[in-house]
Amino acid sequence: MPSSPVLPPHRPRPYPLPVCVSPRITALAAAVAQADESAAAEAVAAFWAQVAAEGTPVVEPDGTDHVVTFLWRDESARAVVLHLNKLTDFHDLRQSTMHRLPGTDVWHLSYRMPGTWRGSYTIGPLDVPVSEFDPTGAPDRTLWQRLRSATVTDPLNRFPLADGPDGPVLSTVSLPDAPPQPWLAPRPGTPSGSVTVHRFDSAALGGTRTVRLWAPPGGGDADLGRYGDRPADLGQRDDLAVVVLLDGDLWGDQGALGSTLDNLVAAGRIPPTAVLMVDPVDLPTRTRDLACNPSFVDFLVDELLPWAGRRLPITADPARSVIAGQSLGGLTAAYAALRAPHRFGAVLSQSGSFWYPRDDWFATRAAGTAAARHIRWYIEVGTREWDLLDRTRRLRDVLHAADAPVDYHEYDGGHDPVCWRGGLADGLITLLGV
Repeated sequence: MPSSPVLPPHRPRPYPLPVCVSPRITALAAAVAQADESAAAEAVAAFWAQVAAEGTPVVEPDGTDHVVTFLWRDESARAVVLHLNKLTDFHDLRQSTMHRLPGTDVWHLSYRMPGTWRGSYTIGPLDVPVSEFDPTGAPDRTLWQRLRSATVTDPLNRFPLADGPDGPVLSTVSLPDAPPQPWLAPRPGTPSGSVTVHRFDSAALGGTRTVRLWAPPGGGDADLGRYGDRPADLGQRDDLAVVVLLDGDLWGDQGALGSTLDNLVAAGRIPPTAVLMVDPVDLPTRTRDLACNPSFVDFLVDELLPWAGRRLPITADPARSVIAGQSLGGLTAAYAALRAPHRFGAVLSQSGSFWYPRDDWFATRAAGTAAARHIRWYIEVGTREWDLLDRTRRLRDVLHAADAPVDYHEYDGGHDPVCWRGGLADGLITLLGV
């Protein structure tokens, strides 16, 4: 395998942002301009009261599109930057900088977006003007990380989402025509699966990993390696389908995954399934494990799955064994299946980092691997992911040319867990559906 730093190429965004003017902000500006100080203060207070009642961002239909207005209330900030997934680009922050309505505490920025869009964001109030960060100069990743670390959740957003156990709480927005995500919310009366957390010493990796094991409802005493006391719970089979889900910390601490799995099993959309979620430890370990590392695949196949099989009766059938991941995890899911098709017969890759290690290396590798046509592929990528979209389409085309069974999807969004959590359910239905 070619050696390469595990660092995204990150070309500048190849198109301008669809900045526009909000009718609501225009009306407020007119009211403030025409009023005395007291009346202007009342107009602003009424505006914030209405916004608080509705939630943010403010969404105004505009033909087939929508004007989406992001807001921040602040009297002391010198600048406010909107950090919007795969729209904000650290090469140039000018189109991601909010504007202050003169004489008020209202900071605002509006984009015209199609009704299919879904995304997440945070907000970064600054005590210095953005111009001091030289947004037109060469991109500074260290500076960008510092800016991102200072962001906060939109306090008026109604749909927050935790970005992993140590990440920020993201604010989210889904426009009316975004792909439905019907499996997320808990459903009253639906039996719940259970999660147990384990520390796993790996000889292949020379270290310890945290593994979360999700057992479906009725899983019984996992330590005895049996699925309850009623084999009939498994339907016509006596074993469980299995999913290995990378970046386990992203999923293990979010209720959406558990409720999604509960709902899918209860509705009969997937069979009873065991899910193994592998935590990445830290960023350096993650990049080492998930950069097409053969030792990591050996850990999954030769250590982790046999260990899980001593706790739950998981299948040995590769056709019912899915490996799933996002970003570098999506790359590694595809790599692991090509390396171990006897164990993983299905790949669920979301926003896979197919830029690694360079250009179309992975697509070329897939084309030269006979196993590719015997693996079932569910691949999705966001149309806002300008660094990934062309490379993912190239992989799709290579797999199609090899007559591999590929279910390929593009969604209107970015490199974003608020999109991935819905696509994960769709992928599991496609690959395991009964």
